[in-house]
Amino acid sequence: MSVFRTVIIFIIISSAMLAGEVSAHTNEINTDIKLVNEQLHLFSDASSEMTINEAIIAFQKQQFSHNSETQVSFGFTQDTLWAVLPVINTSKNDDSLVIKIDNAWLDEVDVYFVHNKQILQEAAIGDSVPFTKRPISRRMPAVAYDFPPGQTDVYFRVHSKDPLTLPIYIGSEQSHVGTASINAYFYGALYGILGILFIYNIALYSYLKELKYLLYSLYLLAFTAFNYTYTGHGFWILWPESVGLQQLLMPTLMFAYLFSGVLFTLEFLNTRTYLPSLYAFRYKLYGALLILALGLLIIDDRSIAIMAQLIILTTLSIWMLVIGYYSYKSGNPLAMFFVPAVIMGTGGATISSLATWGVIPYSQWAFRGIEIGMLLEMSLLSISLGFNFKLAQEARKSAEINARLDQLTNLYNRRAFSDLVHPLWELGKRNKTPMAIILIDLDWFKRINDEYGHATGDEVLEEVGKELKKRLRESDIPLRWGGEEFLIFLPNTNTREAHQLADKLREHFDSKNITPEHKVTLSIGVVSALPHSVELDKLIGLADEALYQAKQKGRNCVVSLD
Repeated sequence: MSVFRTVIIFIIISSAMLAGEVSAHTNEINTDIKLVNEQLHLFSDASSEMTINEAIIAFQKQQFSHNSETQVSFGFTQDTLWAVLPVINTSKNDDSLVIKIDNAWLDEVDVYFVHNKQILQEAAIGDSVPFTKRPISRRMPAVAYDFPPGQTDVYFRVHSKDPLTLPIYIGSEQSHVGTASINAYFYGALYGILGILFIYNIALYSYLKELKYLLYSLYLLAFTAFNYTYTGHGFWILWPESVGLQQLLMPTLMFAYLFSGVLFTLEFLNTRTYLPSLYAFRYKLYGALLILALGLLIIDDRSIAIMAQLIILTTLSIWMLVIGYYSYKSGNPLAMFFVPAVIMGTGGATISSLATWGVIPYSQWAFRGIEIGMLLEMSLLSISLGFNFKLAQEARKSAEINARLDQLTNLYNRRAFSDLVHPLWELGKRNKTPMAIILIDLDWFKRINDEYGHATGDEVLEEVGKELKKRLRESDIPLRWGGEEFLIFLPNTNTREAHQLADKLREHFDSKNITPEHKVTLSIGVVSALPHSVELDKLIGLADEALYQAKQKGRNCVVSLD
């Protein structure tokens, strides 16, 4: 079974096992957690100067609007968003609940718990707060609170330079742990599969030394690093104290992902061959992207940087589809995988973007569209690279075979002699079986070339090759030795048997025309020996000596040497 098939089967089995694990745990845990955005009351603070006390007064004066359309995404905005969630505890005891905002990239998220007009608890849980200073150290911003009997109003103050997406969930601690477990399985499967694809393509690059496999591995790595950062995993696990690093890595890794995608696309589609004009333009494209990145760095505005990169991502996705189409039209077989793969990745990213911008209803699966789409895209691209590996192997085998064949006679050439004969010679040494060599020269062949031209000479050589192959055993190895000379290696054959075969060949060619207009006769030298008693090169030399004697005797004869 090929490496390609093994990896694909392993990915499928691993995915199935992970899915089974998720299913098994889902049945055991409490996932009674709900999105409460429909219950929110919203206020947009254009000045970003409103205090919590002013917000309480504004809410009491009904200046907040009810979020009846369950809006979750508010796009890019410079305003500060205030949201109020009324929570009513109808029991006589405190109700312990956890509030989670299912978005890891919001800069400022301040939460206030107000009961009977008094602020009883407050917490800062945004992306600008290190994990050690958050009330709950989890990947997504969260805060726990014991809700007293009656109504408690939970105020959220949110401001961010990133797209303002605010999915608020409330539920018990147990339900949040259950949901976190499912998310852990999802991302474990995602990063596990991406890791397998990365290792697989690095292995292919190490073996084939084709740049497309290395660039695809870098593309995989860049997407994984970017995803690991914007989903909050990196900040939560690797650099929980480094707020500045988290905010720097988001746009940096997104650019690395875009740039590596361009590099991979140009190499994967073999634009040097199929789209040479684009290939000649590649350095200008690289330069434009780097200049744009430098400009965004100088401007030092993360909102502008992220918005610009989203525009570039959309533009490049369309560009990749267009050049994939033209590459396919130019006859590139890999383009038939590339176009649907990009459609999957672009489709997933588009769904996530639309959900983030609030164009389509928010859901967990819509929000994860980019990850699902990219997983499908990269899996299909890996299949296509496996297909390319198969084509490369077939081309290599074909080249190896062609390098050992004489293109005119379709017999093995002198280069193939060592590979084919030496194993048989060594076997003959161990078994002490005789090996024979027949060396053939076409009589007066130079006259045919001189009188009728090389095209006629080539036709004669081609027909001689066909006739030799017809009259030999499957174990015999015929070769074009050079010019008009042919060599036949005969395993397990003594001198008498080899001489008989040589004479039959001579009589066959002497009795008929090799072409309708031309006849050739053969001078043949025959030798045979036990391999342990003589070196192979020495035996070839003896065959050449026997051939020389056949020519000296007047040609069209067979001479054997013992």
